[in-house]
Amino acid sequence: MRGYNHFRLAISIVGVLNCWTVSAHAQGFAVRGGASVNPDQVYGGGQYEIGPVTDRVWLQPNADLGIGNGATLVTANFDVVYRKPLQRRSIWTAYAGGGPAINWYRLDAYSTTATGAGVVAGLRHANHIFVDCRFGFFDSPELRIGLGYSFGTNAATTRKPRRP
Repeated sequence: MRGYNHFRLAISIVGVLNCWTVSAHAQGFAVRGGASVNPDQVYGGGQYEIGPVTDRVWLQPNADLGIGNGATLVTANFDVVYRKPLQRRSIWTAYAGGGPAINWYRLDAYSTTATGAGVVAGLRHANHIFVDCRFGFFDSPELRIGLGYSFGTNAATTRKPRRP
């Protein structure tokens, strides 16, 4: 009976790993940078693209470091975005979404951590380049305009294969 339990455990692990790697082809890192308003800063950072979670929904957690306007800002955004090609066989994909954010501000006299939220919209090209615009709420930067590059598989157009 003990050998049977080890066999079941091994089969379960192989099954989980097999299912896990099915969607791994579309995951990957991206670098990003741009400018923000209120605070007026330049920023740079990265994101990790996970998906598609469903047909066109992706997770895009990202982190940025902003400098300027007498402050340093470290931001972590936990975005969920919906992606859709502009036309049937388009090389451009539009996306929109948003999510919560954690912001750490460091000024000359003190530092503080605050929560916020953001709404993001952008365009991705088939050659891995993307541009986006983010509107922040609560204690997030009011407006961010950025440019980025996604490494690896073209995450702009990759979708899960449909099952027959």
